[in-house]
Amino acid sequence: MKKSISVISFLSVCIFIFSCSSEAYFKIGAGWVDTNMKLVYIDSCKARLSTVRVDSIPTYSQGTILVGKYEDVNTVTGEKLTGRINASSYLEISIPSVPSNMGNNNVFDSLFIEMRFNGFYMGDTLNSDMHLKIHQLAERIALDVAVGTEVYYNTTSFEYDPNPLAEAVFPMRPSNTESGKLIDGGIGVEPVRIKLPDYLGEEMLRKMEEKEEEFESSDKFLDYFKGLVFTAGDDVGTVIGFRADSTFKINLHYHVQEEFKTEKLITFSINSRNQFNSIISDRSATDLLPDLFVDNEIPSSLTGNKSFISAGDGLYTKIEFPDLHDILLMSTYGIVESAILEIRPVYGTYQEYTPIPRSLTISASNASGEAESVLNDVQGQSQTGNLVIDPQFWSNTLYTFDVTAFVQNQMSAPADQKLYLTLRMASSEMQNSTRRLVIGDSNHFIETGNMTYYNRVKLRLYFNMYNEKN
Repeated sequence: MKKSISVISFLSVCIFIFSCSSEAYFKIGAGWVDTNMKLVYIDSCKARLSTVRVDSIPTYSQGTILVGKYEDVNTVTGEKLTGRINASSYLEISIPSVPSNMGNNNVFDSLFIEMRFNGFYMGDTLNSDMHLKIHQLAERIALDVAVGTEVYYNTTSFEYDPNPLAEAVFPMRPSNTESGKLIDGGIGVEPVRIKLPDYLGEEMLRKMEEKEEEFESSDKFLDYFKGLVFTAGDDVGTVIGFRADSTFKINLHYHVQEEFKTEKLITFSINSRNQFNSIISDRSATDLLPDLFVDNEIPSSLTGNKSFISAGDGLYTKIEFPDLHDILLMSTYGIVESAILEIRPVYGTYQEYTPIPRSLTISASNASGEAESVLNDVQGQSQTGNLVIDPQFWSNTLYTFDVTAFVQNQMSAPADQKLYLTLRMASSEMQNSTRRLVIGDSNHFIETGNMTYYNRVKLRLYFNMYNEKN
């Protein structure tokens, strides 16, 4: 009985292989050994995908302020994808340098936040303005007690006054606003300026004049002014990035009333170490991707034949190839000459205003989810996917990875030592953006009008097969 089952299995694999492959036959050493060599190309090896979510992502000290809201939808099918993203940013302000000879004959003028776009956005920035709310923290940004140092995640939050300290509405043009650079024929990019309440500036100026304890040390200052939280109004449909570096300033303008008016400025800077972004995804906005628990995975067969990689809230894709081992049944001897993995984003899930990640990381992981090794290229460098974008039809965009060594090892590895591949965004994008990537599995397709789009994971295998004859 077992023998008959093995024969059936062998025949099934052979039928599968030859139905999705092309071959060339060569006679090797005909004078000595009657052996055929077949060069076989296979491009329909099944890929099994799953979406996995990590517990949390560190988002502190990344030099980026992320603020906004975005609802993730396929623009072609209208399908709701990963849910609603809500990004807000927490930041701590450093004590300023107060002039030692500061007198009491000062007149307050204004208190302004000045900050610059960093070029990141997700959503149509032309469709709506940014409605930014600035709140005052009600508690200090504290150390992570478990770690004993400053570690803040996308899930971290602190209490703040729900009534905004200030609000501002302004157009979003991040693609044109790489701060500090000159664009469009030398026109300088102006920073965003947001006015803070006069009463706050007047109070600060008085305390500095009177040399009150709030401005004696950093610790006392933070007890007085604990920091700020940036949130977006409900009418916002875009997540946008600002620079959290030396270009972020709170400028207190005042003048000295003497014989002549002398304008003065005191600048508060950001403590970039204690600045982080809270990024929350509301899964109730989609039936496709339910809320995942830590280390839980969900197969693409349950999410519309799609898998997801998402920055900020920590989704990544797991890829398995269940048919690889059985392919060896074709031949007594077989050599994998090349194995190329192609990742094609699902049609309708990316455009100019929803850019996909510029690079991905690929690694081999064991059954417990621990990364065994990063897959390198022939130069020994970590692979990033060699992204090629199709800006005309938005359907032939793809990432490619050389997975030859991985496939060679897996085809000969014992069943209990099998590894799988994981695709993630690079750490830089995972921690300071809300980009995401939607990948189709081996059964995915989209029909729209008279067109069908097969944006699927594909493994291109090139074999040398040696079949001995009796």
